[in-house]
Amino acid sequence: MFDYKPERPKVLLVDEKVQNLILIKDILIPLDLDLYIARTGQEALERVAQTDFDMILLETMMSDMDGYELCRQIKSLTHENDLSILFMSELQSHEDKAKGFESGADDYLVKPFYEKEMFARVQLHLKKRTVIKYLKSLLKRSYHELYNPLSVIKTSAEMYGYHYPKNSYVDTMHAAAKSLHLIYEDLYYALETKKKVPLRNDFIDLAVFVRKRVEYFVLLAEVKNIRIELETEEQCFIEIPSSDLQRIIDNTISNAIKYSFENTTIRISLKKNSHITLRVTNHGSTIINPHYIFSDGYREAYDTVGMGVGLEIVASICQRHSIRSKVESQDGTTTFTYTFKGGDDESHSA
Repeated sequence: MFDYKPERPKVLLVDEKVQNLILIKDILIPLDLDLYIARTGQEALERVAQTDFDMILLETMMSDMDGYELCRQIKSLTHENDLSILFMSELQSHEDKAKGFESGADDYLVKPFYEKEMFARVQLHLKKRTVIKYLKSLLKRSYHELYNPLSVIKTSAEMYGYHYPKNSYVDTMHAAAKSLHLIYEDLYYALETKKKVPLRNDFIDLAVFVRKRVEYFVLLAEVKNIRIELETEEQCFIEIPSSDLQRIIDNTISNAIKYSFENTTIRISLKKNSHITLRVTNHGSTIINPHYIFSDGYREAYDTVGMGVGLEIVASICQRHSIRSKVESQDGTTTFTYTFKGGDDESHSA
């Protein structure tokens, strides 16, 4: 059995009034927590930037910053969807509570506190957090265990192609290994991007980048007798972390191959004007709800192979880097369009 030993939960208490902080501390003593204190919104943001908290107990009304706005900033700063934020407030109307949940809070505790209720709610959220951290640790360990045999399969299939005549069975095995590797990379990316440290932008020629990624997908396309036609303009420079860009390109091309009919053509075009536009067009079944395609958890065909996480990742990356994305699908023709802000290639030249 996987041995997971959780650390003591780290909990941040945010309140201007010392007497409230003392009261909360006394209530939570039996939980054996590492408690941190912040008495202003700015101090809370500084602590969040320095420490990975499991939970934040947050007063809604503070003199330097509105608690709801502070909650939104904390969520934006951490990118941690599983970080529990519990509001503490004398405001108890339905509108106040709704505002708290809309700002990203996980629970809303009304003052004056009923001690047993507060203890139970904090304990429940910490248990959920512990389960999530356990699953993440298990996934990380599993990813490393899966990566080596998957790489051996891919490498062996490639080496066979170098030394022996073309074999459709080996090609199919190689294509399947590549598909599994893409799923692996999506899952690992989704897990790793929960970290606080933002990725550094790279200065990338999108034309060169797309050309290299298309080469990777040629074999997957050949298994279905699909041709990939590429039309690009040169020196289409953008600024974006290369790992983020690869997730966009790889997921879009792999989905185009997956949902294309056999013996069809995928057309990829890259145009440069005031912005840089990338289009990927394939021919297969018409997407009934193209405007939902980037939504969390949405998949039109639940009986097809795939985990549905790739385009969710693409959507989050596009939002983070202000990339406009659009999906059009009619009469069996589907086009994914991405519009990037162009980089200044002259300012980055040697």
